[in-house]
Amino acid sequence: MTSGLFQFDPSKVFPTLPRAPIVEAVLHWQAAASVELEEPSLRDKLAASFPRYKIAPQHNIEAAFSASTKGTEFTQSANWDGFRLIRTENDKPAFVCQFTRNGIVVSRLAPYRNWDEFSPEAVRFWELFVEIAQPSEIVRLSTRFISQIPIAAISEVGQYLDVADEPLAVIGVATDGFFHKDTLKPGGLPYRIDLVRAVQPRQQASTPLSLIVDIDVRTAESITDFAAIPQTLTELRFIKNKLFFALMKDAETKFGDRE
Repeated sequence: MTSGLFQFDPSKVFPTLPRAPIVEAVLHWQAAASVELEEPSLRDKLAASFPRYKIAPQHNIEAAFSASTKGTEFTQSANWDGFRLIRTENDKPAFVCQFTRNGIVVSRLAPYRNWDEFSPEAVRFWELFVEIAQPSEIVRLSTRFISQIPIAAISEVGQYLDVADEPLAVIGVATDGFFHKDTLKPGGLPYRIDLVRAVQPRQQASTPLSLIVDIDVRTAESITDFAAIPQTLTELRFIKNKLFFALMKDAETKFGDRE
């Protein structure tokens, strides 16, 4: 992806993975409200539009120490910053939305089913944000997919990714974990990608290992024409899918239907 131009292929159909290792899918509209959001009326509108969600206020907490002739004084303040909405399935959080003055973040937690379930629900929150908050532009629109794959040992990373980080094995030094982050730019397109591949070291011998693959695709330019959002979402998803299937070895077999 560092040479040539990244090509979109509208006819490209990516495999559906019934056992996809996705633990969280996120759509984030970073867009400041142009009007003041009022807590009581916003809660009423959210409750009316999303009756299946539990609603709780969000607060930004600020703490500070100050010195005076009387000694050191500690102060703390909490400022209301929108709401957090949670919809459960089988007594577990399934959809989570942070509805704030600076935009919305919508997450679909495991089990992630498909884009056609996730994206429309996220767009519903965005449309209500536009109606209530009246943003003039989207500073950034991003989609982020975090996959988590259980592994018995770090040597198994190579079964999933082409690059397994064990650079010192030749001198007898074992790798307990690694964190590898790439910042990528699809040639000729106004997008940026953060790609993380990681295995966290064990805290205890009995702690299971997980391979984390975190793909975050975002716009590199602000959006003022909101009618362009559907196409932008299509392109963000395409980039994410193309990168995932380029990274993962034989993903369709590993995460597809079992025979």
